[in-house]
Amino acid sequence: MTLVDLKISTSTSLHDKSDYALKKHFRWESIKKFVYLAFTYSSTTYNFDIFSKVQHDCVRLFDFLFFEITMGMTYMFMDVFIKQYTRKIHCNQLLNPLLRGITIGCMLQSLMWNVFLAADLADSLRYLIAGLHHVTFWSKCQETTQNGSCLPTELVIIFCRNQTKSNLTVTSVHFNYQTYFTSTDRSDITSKMFVIIFVWTINFFVATITDDSLVKLFRIASLWRMCSTVFVLVFSLLSTKYFLWTAISQMFDVTAPRVYASAIDRVTFSFGIGLVGVYDFGTMSAHTMVDNAVVIFTIVFTILAFARSLIIRILYLALTRCVIVKKAINTHYLLFALLPLSAEFMQANKIYTIYIYENVISSLVAYLAMLTLTMSKILHSEFRSVKNVYLVGILCFLSCNLSFPIAMLPKTKLKGILLGMNLTVLYLGGFKVAVIMWLYGVDKFSTDVQFSLGFKPTRFWTVCWVLFPILTFIFIIQKIYILVNFTETVQMILASIWIIFSLLLVTIIQGKTIARYIVRNNLVGVFKCSPKYGPPDPEDRLRRRKFDVALLHHQCVHDCIIVDEKLDCNHLPLMFKNKARLESISDTSLTNIFEAGPSTIKTSAVLDITQMHNN
Repeated sequence: MTLVDLKISTSTSLHDKSDYALKKHFRWESIKKFVYLAFTYSSTTYNFDIFSKVQHDCVRLFDFLFFEITMGMTYMFMDVFIKQYTRKIHCNQLLNPLLRGITIGCMLQSLMWNVFLAADLADSLRYLIAGLHHVTFWSKCQETTQNGSCLPTELVIIFCRNQTKSNLTVTSVHFNYQTYFTSTDRSDITSKMFVIIFVWTINFFVATITDDSLVKLFRIASLWRMCSTVFVLVFSLLSTKYFLWTAISQMFDVTAPRVYASAIDRVTFSFGIGLVGVYDFGTMSAHTMVDNAVVIFTIVFTILAFARSLIIRILYLALTRCVIVKKAINTHYLLFALLPLSAEFMQANKIYTIYIYENVISSLVAYLAMLTLTMSKILHSEFRSVKNVYLVGILCFLSCNLSFPIAMLPKTKLKGILLGMNLTVLYLGGFKVAVIMWLYGVDKFSTDVQFSLGFKPTRFWTVCWVLFPILTFIFIIQKIYILVNFTETVQMILASIWIIFSLLLVTIIQGKTIARYIVRNNLVGVFKCSPKYGPPDPEDRLRRRKFDVALLHHQCVHDCIIVDEKLDCNHLPLMFKNKARLESISDTSLTNIFEAGPSTIKTSAVLDITQMHNN
């Protein structure tokens, strides 16, 4: 058997003995599928605008790139690889028992995040339906509003043509936003509850379809959002050429204030740090090159995020020609007040209105279904006697009831809970990486990657994994400082309650886990991985335990594979083309192969063919 044959057979036995990944499932297809799944997971209202610098917590492009490369990519690589390597979603506790509590904590944060996004989906549905009308409700002043203090959109446009700017706080859009999202009218509350119920009913039916059909839905939603973003961007550039360079220069403004907390928050929710993370539902190859897939997704996500932000910045420039904006803008106000008003000053304004809300709706429908099904599968691994469809129904019912108070309260009253979630997910993500990379070991994890995928992670990945908990600890301290200096006492109390509740739940589960090992008189087992951790096939797990990276690189100067660490190769070439090499070994003979020397390693001898003929 030649060296090439040996390498091929070794790689085949280590990677895929059925050759399914190589023949039946082309790996590029798995990479594309992962990009669609990850893009669906990262698409929320919170990340609809990242780089436009319209919001008060503006994010600088270079800060975001640094955090997504050093923290987002590395965390997603680690999280997705474990799921692909074990082919299960609940194997974190097999990797380390302490990860059981972390998984429950991540589920709790994901559940609350689902509730927040469901309220945004309900609002987007109402605004999309209203946007299809010839005259939208936000462009008119309501009867309850004082006529002297409210300016309808049509009047604002007339003032603009006369070179007169209006204040944003006196426009009909602002008044309708304040009225709708702070209204206590019985009819408004009833309509909100109806839409919330409709959202969770649709989510239940979407989350209970087959896994393959759901993945196809994610693919369609992702492609639709990509194509619509490209179309609207090209249309904006053609219709407003004089805004392009101004918008780009403002987005790359290096003098803008840096808000590191906002950048890390967006990276956290985009890459699933401290949440349940991306799961392929068993539809991808187990040997997908996760590192390449994560890098490709990061590039696609960043480019499309920049394109959306460029569209938003162009809309904002069109608005500021006619409206004075002095109000601090958050994500919710941007989507449901500022952008609808900005679209009124553009040509074909219905295109922008439909684009904004169909983009949000398509992304949130897919996202809610993905998170709901992922959490149900985690629960199903704990309660195997309960069918998955029942767990999906329980999650939807619980989330629907939690969505009612979230949808009724003004978004300014929920800042505390969001701040508490931002801090908690950082803690959970940092603790998870610390357990895996510090207790399990970055070297053992790298060996798992090499055993499964055939390559060893570079120093970039390993250094980022080791330093990840330190970086999260630094940002946790920063967020605690922000929380302590919060000006609104009620919001600070809400944030503190959520943080304490989440960490207390995780601590109780960790305490039960540790107590169980203490009862067994095996406290050391808390810090060790289970023998069942690894590939699902027991033979593959046995092969992994016997797998040694050193043997793969144990080769002699002749490129022979060495199977024994004590004996050198028995390669005996007859001649060398290099004469200097011949002169350096002129004293060697055939008997030197068997003679004992000072070293336990036996060296190869080389015999000149001319000496054989002379003898």
